[in-house]
Amino acid sequence: MKVGYIQYDVSHRPQENFQTIQRYLEQQPADVVVLPELCTCGYLFESRAHLKKAAELVPHGETVDFMAALSATHHCTIVFGLAELDGDVIYNTAAVVHSGRYMGKYRKIHLSDLEKQLFAPGTANGLFEIEGMKLGVQICFDLWFPEVTRDQVKQGASLLCALGNFGGETTCHIARTRAVENLTPLVLCNRVGQEKLPELDADFLGRSSVMDARGTQVIAAPAHQQAAGFCELNIGQQQGNAICRNFQEEVQRHNGTIGWFEPTQR
Repeated sequence: MKVGYIQYDVSHRPQENFQTIQRYLEQQPADVVVLPELCTCGYLFESRAHLKKAAELVPHGETVDFMAALSATHHCTIVFGLAELDGDVIYNTAAVVHSGRYMGKYRKIHLSDLEKQLFAPGTANGLFEIEGMKLGVQICFDLWFPEVTRDQVKQGASLLCALGNFGGETTCHIARTRAVENLTPLVLCNRVGQEKLPELDADFLGRSSVMDARGTQVIAAPAHQQAAGFCELNIGQQQGNAICRNFQEEVQRHNGTIGWFEPTQR
């Protein structure tokens, strides 16, 4: 399976982002394409009212329509981030389309302090079945909480997709750990570019990557440059490693049946 990312400088003007995404995908078609968090609207907003103007209905919005049509043209799966408007509530959302069909959405559970001023948190994990393969989807800070990924793997995820808007190296290291500790390939897509508010600057790192089930970087994007990267991955082939032949059996042990150590009472 050919998977990868499109790392670019996200504009606050959706049509510019659509053109960038389409251009890269025409150059390098793939089976699964992961785009950045909030990939058609940008990240910094002066207020919730300002963000609300950029938020869209999901699935009945411009971005989902565009991505669905693009996925139909290229016969692929696209995982992408956007600001979702649901009534008066705004979510930091990832949506999944496949060959022209909307497959579902995931709302970011773990929000930064800045994001909590703008978004409501999601409450359900993100798992999507695409032609018999299950994708685990999460957004940026979600990666810092191993429970999110482990829950996806316990439910059968064989490929992890992480959408990012981050400026430091830490999330890159954490993403590799998530792949290693779950023996599951992971596609990390971060954006590049800068955004500014009167009292806040954001400089997005890039360094998107695809990691195999051993945590090895198969491909990696540079820092602070637009880039697309795609590679062939064996999905669902890693059943164990040198110390454990059946890794999933051990994962399933953590289903509430293992007791905690209790010190001896004196």
